[in-house]
Amino acid sequence: MLNHILSELAQQIPLQRKTGAFFSAFDAKGKLLASNGVIKTNRTLEHLIQSFYFGLLKKIEPQIKSLVFDIVEDIRLQNDPNVLIKLPLEQYGLFLVEGEGQNSGVLLPNTQGISTIQEALAAIKKKYTLKNQVSVYVFRTKKIHITF
Repeated sequence: MLNHILSELAQQIPLQRKTGAFFSAFDAKGKLLASNGVIKTNRTLEHLIQSFYFGLLKKIEPQIKSLVFDIVEDIRLQNDPNVLIKLPLEQYGLFLVEGEGQNSGVLLPNTQGISTIQEALAAIKKKYTLKNQVSVYVFRTKKIHITF
């Protein structure tokens, strides 16, 4: 499975690139089995994928029928509410950082059930229990589907 993942990803993106990535693993019925990710890293994509595999995916490998990877394309600080209110959430994800960075939360682009920036911010703050003022980063990803 690991070789198949790396081979599929390498066809679309350089594996030596240092970038964040997220994955979602699904069973044959489309049920989410696991998800995880890193928004920013100094490690290569290849190393990150290997960490995902040996840390989590290998344990559930027999159940996995498809994986969706979101490879972080770009990320930038965006605290201007006038820009955020117009942000197309089907194309952009949000990364919130509270205070000095001790707590943070993320919402991937095109998340089901989220259609406004207000819903997105509320969902992230609730899930990650962010109570103080946050810095808002926006990011885009390249979505890659892999089936087994």
